[in-house]
Amino acid sequence: MRFEISHRGGVAHVVELSGTVAVLGRDPDCDVVLNDAKCSRRHAVVEDLPEGLVVRDSGSANGTYVNGKRVETAHLRPGDSIRLGDAQLKVLVEVGETVVVAPEELDLRTSPGGPVLPPDAPPAPPREARPAGPAPREIPRPPAAGDPKRTTASGTRSRRRPATVSLLVVLWALFVPASVAAALLAASRLGGGAAAWGLAAVASLGLAALGTTMALGLRALAPWARQLQVALAGIGLLACPFTLASATVLLYLTRPEVKAFFERPSPRAVPGNGTAEATFALSLLAMLLLGLALTAIAALFL
Repeated sequence: MRFEISHRGGVAHVVELSGTVAVLGRDPDCDVVLNDAKCSRRHAVVEDLPEGLVVRDSGSANGTYVNGKRVETAHLRPGDSIRLGDAQLKVLVEVGETVVVAPEELDLRTSPGGPVLPPDAPPAPPREARPAGPAPREIPRPPAAGDPKRTTASGTRSRRRPATVSLLVVLWALFVPASVAAALLAASRLGGGAAAWGLAAVASLGLAALGTTMALGLRALAPWARQLQVALAGIGLLACPFTLASATVLLYLTRPEVKAFFERPSPRAVPGNGTAEATFALSLLAMLLLGLALTAIAALFL
């Protein structure tokens, strides 16, 4: 994706993004950071889909305009102008991209190499009208594997893991020794017989394997790790002390930008390391501590 960005009274500059999802807004963690007070923190999202570029407004206060018309979702073609607040973004043609030009946009009388038709030749008959829709595009080339960088309007920045995902990685890593300790404690409370210790060994190995798998999967931002975490959080809704923590995890992982962040292999926008991300991380930590406190109280009375 290539854009020419200009601000009112400023100098235009070109930015090229190698990912397939670009978040535009005032937040410093956006892919294209717009220093404009009229822009929302996360104003709009541009996606490179198989059928072409699509811009989607993210519920901004001042709206998103394409070629002067306010839109919620719109297909983009090279040359289209996107206005966010006082910032203008012009969609540029990418290298190797196929551009379809309408017949009315061609001058069949001349060409770069000289005249094609005599000056007094009648105009070419109109061609059959093309159906409305986005311009055909070549399949975009995937970025180089293992590229840890993402480009923004303010420079190149290392890709960062969202704070809430990092918190989940830490919690799963802590779950491994905690589950082993809990299994051994349960075996000792049951009398410490051979059957109890054998059951504790099997349970501790299984829980440790689950915790290690989830920690590594979430750390690698694997799509299956997000799906498995959603399933485990759904089961956690049935555990009364941890219902609120599980609900927080479900609410976070089902957000569209988080789902896209896990499922798209190319560099893309981090789904918020700002206010929203910090709120989810702190809420999850608070709900987890509340669940642990309720569990400790229940164990004390039982």
